[in-house]
Amino acid sequence: MVRRGRHRLPRPRVRRRRAVVLGAVGSAVVLGLGATMVPLLAAGDRPILVVADTTATTVPQDGDNSVGRPVPSPPPPSVGPTLPRPSPASTPPTPPTPTPPTPPAADPSGCGVVSDKLVPSCGAWWGLYSPSSASTGWDHGRAITDVEQQVGRTFDIVHRYHDFSNTGSNGAFPDAYQQRQMREGRLMFFAWESRIFSSGTVLTWSDVSSGRYDATIDAVAARIGAIGQPVFMGFDHEPEDEPAKGGDADFVRAWRYVHDRFAAAGVGNAVWVWTMMGWSGHYDRYAGLYPGDRYVDWVAWDPYNFHVCNGSTLWKGPATTIGSFYRWLDEQGIGAGKPRMLAEFGTNFDASDPSAKRRWFEEVPAALKAHPKIKAANYFNSPGMTRTTGGCNMTMNHDPAAVAGFAAAGQDGYLRQPTGGRR
Repeated sequence: MVRRGRHRLPRPRVRRRRAVVLGAVGSAVVLGLGATMVPLLAAGDRPILVVADTTATTVPQDGDNSVGRPVPSPPPPSVGPTLPRPSPASTPPTPPTPTPPTPPAADPSGCGVVSDKLVPSCGAWWGLYSPSSASTGWDHGRAITDVEQQVGRTFDIVHRYHDFSNTGSNGAFPDAYQQRQMREGRLMFFAWESRIFSSGTVLTWSDVSSGRYDATIDAVAARIGAIGQPVFMGFDHEPEDEPAKGGDADFVRAWRYVHDRFAAAGVGNAVWVWTMMGWSGHYDRYAGLYPGDRYVDWVAWDPYNFHVCNGSTLWKGPATTIGSFYRWLDEQGIGAGKPRMLAEFGTNFDASDPSAKRRWFEEVPAALKAHPKIKAANYFNSPGMTRTTGGCNMTMNHDPAAVAGFAAAGQDGYLRQPTGGRR
């Protein structure tokens, strides 16, 4: 997905595309959206063509705000634990807080219960990834609240991408924005990428598992552990599109190494999300990319309806984009019994049918209900690796009709946890 810079760079010739304790005090929580992190592409750069059938890979970083910025004093916590102060990052201004509708009362039949691995007993979490920009001072809080105001609800999950720099909002997470979002009841999904966003440096999985970056891993583990509540944690989403980082076995070794280092530090609140593209062209690789049930808590993938954004004319409804990899996982038994997540998902619009995108969003709740193992869905509200044109715009708020459809989906009872995010 495209913004400024790049977080995952596919080879020039390779054309692939590329979710805590909850509890908004008295408010319904919903946030997230899946996505892929790659150094961002400037708006005028060439587009990275997408040809895979489910996901897009190139995603924008959250801005290089780690240089020359003062260290913020996180706002005093009103709810939740005190977190260590992150490394240099801009002090976030106080964004307007939307007033979401009052959540329904807990269902006496058992809905409203959330496990220690953040699995809701009924329905699914509704999340969002929404990029900040230099024009707003890299305000990662406003990037979410602006959308929340548009759709009339708070997101359950906030999804953001981070790097191995261990500095600023890019690497010293959770930053002050995320601390506030957690105090307000949202769940965090930290998608951690083995690269340095500001320089575009790609780190190899062999270097990660060799101990070369232990200081960074340990610093992040300490901050995650200090949160004191469950958070979603991912390591190198969509590794099948990262040839510069190493082979599939190298990825598995690096994943297990990072996971074990967290465990050795006593960090038990990281809920590990294994995120793949879910493209049929990589079906032969997924077993070799799976770290094992001991190392994975959720299985995730990134389905998209690109339509003409990738040169196709095929329009895929949400049930179609979701269903292929879902069924394949069932058939193969990979991650059997694990909850599933749409770490990222999205759709283009249809220039010949102005209401198509609205209908697509309105169909999402039914598609999720038909695939009940999916317990979280995060919209990727960014152009991603595609270029926004007169016929291509993957954002959920590019026109009033799209906003209306997305808002309607988020108000469906299946995506509104009875506890309003509390456990």
